[in-house]
Amino acid sequence: MAFTVVYDACVLYPAPLRDLLIRIANTGLVRARWTDRILDECFQSILEKRPDLKPER
Repeated sequence: MAFTVVYDACVLYPAPLRDLLIRIANTGLVRARWTDRILDECFQSILEKRPDLKPER
């Protein structure tokens, strides 16, 4: 039985940590979950660090 874990914005961005944690979830060791609010926070952090990106993208 896999544990359910909530991935917060601080682990979804930066990308290398997100990649590792998603790969772990893909093995079935854990069930990764997040909310729309967490994703919004993650996207906001990305846009703050990458002003060259547009929110529409």
